[in-house]
Amino acid sequence: MPEFAKPVIRNIWVLLMLMLTALSPANAETLTPAQAYEKGKILHFQDKFEEAEPYLLQAGESGYSAAYYLIANAGHLNRYLMSDKEYKFKKLAAENGHLMAMIGLTMPRSISPQKKYWRNTIQNILSPHADKNNPLALQMQGYATPIEEYDEMSLLKTAAYAGYPKAQWKLARRYESGESWFFLPGSREKEVAKLYEAAARGGYHEAIWYKGVRAVKSGDIEGGMGILQTLIDKGDASKVSSLGFMLSELPDIDDAWSYDDKMLGSTYLRATATAMSDFDDTFEVFDKEAAKLLTDEEKVQVDKLAEEYLSNHTVYKQDGLDEYEYTVDNLHTALERWGGNAIE
Repeated sequence: MPEFAKPVIRNIWVLLMLMLTALSPANAETLTPAQAYEKGKILHFQDKFEEAEPYLLQAGESGYSAAYYLIANAGHLNRYLMSDKEYKFKKLAAENGHLMAMIGLTMPRSISPQKKYWRNTIQNILSPHADKNNPLALQMQGYATPIEEYDEMSLLKTAAYAGYPKAQWKLARRYESGESWFFLPGSREKEVAKLYEAAARGGYHEAIWYKGVRAVKSGDIEGGMGILQTLIDKGDASKVSSLGFMLSELPDIDDAWSYDDKMLGSTYLRATATAMSDFDDTFEVFDKEAAKLLTDEEKVQVDKLAEEYLSNHTVYKQDGLDEYEYTVDNLHTALERWGGNAIE
């Protein structure tokens, strides 16, 4: 190679390396641990698991045990047996105080050789908090109960009446389907309504959705859509997509829903299809079906509206409770968060 060409080649090589570095997920290292966790978490719940992992690894190495837990739960999991990778990261999360990871290591599908140790550990952690009526601790005690001792209704009632929104929602559904005895006329309906209202007040997205949809169906379109808007503002992917489906004039099995807004519905479907990966192709399928009902001019408008929505909202899967973020160190905050949501 001519001598004069060497500096040119070297400069080109350096430029290429800089470009590759700029495109690499290793850029996670330029973020703070908190920033890496937030970015990795959102990518994870957009089903972008490979993109999420470098950020979650950095966060996990900096003490964010929930990051390890999310890596463990990425992708399709074998319902019968943990993979080596799932076990590795659940163990790392558990060793760093992550509660759901500890519970996971006690389950029948766990390959941990220390199930008894983790069962004793999690119960020793949860018991003092449960004694103080901490709603999440009571819920997690239910998760950690061995199958041979499991009494679902009893555990649901304990957590629900202490204030845990997911338990309140599930118990309301069970009561509504006819379970348990209610002797006074109308008392079942009153209890169901009370539980649904508490679950929504506690921030559980399924309950908020139920409340909003029910209001729309009963004729209070403005009130119901206002309730549903809170979930749209949060960017809950499944709820944004579901509302988009219901608004967009696609064939719907729910005849009680009569409010349509084709452009708004198509916008929500386009936004979720854009934000989420194709790991679950439901979002993309709904978007394409809704697009068939649009003119070319309307499609351009929907693209602009979806882009505008995504510029102000982060769309990802969420339920409003975030059980995966609770550890030994912050479990006490669940009492502050939901203790006032108890039902007498």
